[in-house]
Amino acid sequence: MNHKKWSIIAPVSGRLVALEEVPDPVFSEKLLGEGIAVFPEEGKILSPVDGEVTSVTDSHHAYGFHADNGLDVLVHFGLETVALKGEGFTPYVKAGDRVKAGELVAEVDLALLNAKGIKTITPVVVCDGADGKKMTAGEGNVTAGKDIVLTFSDKEAEETEQEAEAQIKSKQTEELIKEQNSEKENAQKNT
Repeated sequence: MNHKKWSIIAPVSGRLVALEEVPDPVFSEKLLGEGIAVFPEEGKILSPVDGEVTSVTDSHHAYGFHADNGLDVLVHFGLETVALKGEGFTPYVKAGDRVKAGELVAEVDLALLNAKGIKTITPVVVCDGADGKKMTAGEGNVTAGKDIVLTFSDKEAEETEQEAEAQIKSKQTEELIKEQNSEKENAQKNT
């Protein structure tokens, strides 16, 4: 297939769940955009894309990225984590830094968050750049920096390609029918 595809890799290791399952309407109602969420198994946050860090919250729980492919991605580690005011989070990047997909951007003390009763579910949201694109979400368990969690493809190009393939198949079918009819006529003439 010739249509473009854009991928986002897992920023944290864990189990994927639909964004609608995040117990916060900002995410579950997709007010910030489409995406997916991860129940993290470890406290490393990696860049989900090649691009630039566009924002790091003062509490170090949320990271914005502008990917080289044009997508704007938000990784929001946990819910109510802003109340920690940075406690338990160690950032390694700042706004303006260039990052590669899979590069370590922060570490989180999961034991501390769990002890404080913080929900660690981590939404991964595409806030901009996905208009007119078809999203496919991953499933199951993922490894940070390795597995793809979201893929976007160009809807128009995909539809145009499918139409072109259908036209080619239709022409091939017509030619096959003509060839078969011609063979039948030749067979009848020879008898």
